[in-house]
Amino acid sequence: MAESRRPSLHSAAGNLSRTLGTLVAVCWLVLASSVALARTTDGSVVAESLPLELFWAVAFVLAAVGAMWLVGGGYDRIGADPTGVWSFVWLAIFLLPLAFVPLRVAVGFVDPTGSLLDTVFVVAVTVVAGWLAFYGGLERLSLTLDDVVRVVVFVVALGSISLAAIFLFDVDWVARPPIAVVVALTIQAAACWLGLSRELP
Repeated sequence: MAESRRPSLHSAAGNLSRTLGTLVAVCWLVLASSVALARTTDGSVVAESLPLELFWAVAFVLAAVGAMWLVGGGYDRIGADPTGVWSFVWLAIFLLPLAFVPLRVAVGFVDPTGSLLDTVFVVAVTVVAGWLAFYGGLERLSLTLDDVVRVVVFVVALGSISLAAIFLFDVDWVARPPIAVVVALTIQAAACWLGLSRELP
């Protein structure tokens, strides 16, 4: 009797996990879309007409409706793998933004205001994370989440060296373009190469 309950409990736990992950993922999509819309349009008009509390309430309702649709068959309709939902959450919200901070810094010197670039960066990260997690991108590239985590670790390690040179040893020329662009791109390339081809000790 106990053995017969285990598969059903495991299935229920898996469904609950996917539902929760889907809610988090759709909340992120709603938030990212709202930020992108505010950055590319006159966000002040929306901010004045929609109180912050009401915005969050509307965002949560939209996310809940979207999550219910996905769990109720939406994944199949869009050809996505529902088991990749937590991979998407980790990739879109944490891992990919951190892994490509040097690239964002380098490109930021082109547009010091950064508003449009931030929007493009968030959208690009979200799209790439969706492909990697839901459409077999990780498998096609022979990657795992651990590989991306290693890239993040090397970004932090190599970035800390450059920051230490600037703030501890007053090597301020490293922070001025075009040297800063070269340093950031070098850190990005080195972190990707080390993270994807080397194991952490």
